[in-house]
Amino acid sequence: MISKVEILFLKKDIFRVSLPIFWVLSLLSGFSIIYSREYLSGPFRVDNIYAMFSTISSFMLMYLAVSLFGKEFQYKTINMIRISNRSPLEIILRKLMVMIVVGLLTSLLAFFEVLAEQLYFGHTDVSLTSLLGKLTLSYFVYCLFLFSIGSIIVFFLKNTLFSFIFILLFLRIGVTFMNILSNFPIMRPLVQYIPLSFAENSFSFASYTGKQTLLLVLWSLIFLSFTPRIYKKRGYE
Repeated sequence: MISKVEILFLKKDIFRVSLPIFWVLSLLSGFSIIYSREYLSGPFRVDNIYAMFSTISSFMLMYLAVSLFGKEFQYKTINMIRISNRSPLEIILRKLMVMIVVGLLTSLLAFFEVLAEQLYFGHTDVSLTSLLGKLTLSYFVYCLFLFSIGSIIVFFLKNTLFSFIFILLFLRIGVTFMNILSNFPIMRPLVQYIPLSFAENSFSFASYTGKQTLLLVLWSLIFLSFTPRIYKKRGYE
């Protein structure tokens, strides 16, 4: 029988088969821009490399955000976690730690891909120190936001696949909805304070402003403040 400690162990959530697959696909996606830039004279900038990288990594992070608890429902281990003598807050923070660690590792992969391109082809058109800071910050706040909403979604749906589809549509359609709202003068000043209006695009290009970063963290903390209570009521199978 799986021990209660093992269920909550960090390595169990990080070292899963799907992550290396997504990482390889993300690197290949970014490499397509490098190849186009260097061999096909494609009109791409350096930021297009990690933006293309993020098209795959964002799907991975969305899935991870819902699967951290979703797989506990799938394998019926959610009830074992509840009786593990750990508080809901500790359990949630452990899962959040996994999300952040994976996000930071992914940001390093994106950075090393750009670094390899710059060194191999002798380019100096980007500040590597600044890029590393932007990527790590972007992946950190994006993972925080995804986990805060993904956990709530999976507690209600109790299904990883349905929760993934929901969060994907929520974020993608949310952008369109925010664009529509911004066309109304009365709503335009408010839209900029809603993460759906900027979270996805700013993540792709690692271009969160200080204001956007603060808003994303604040919204994430608000959602996370409700998570332990929702876990107590919905965290069982």
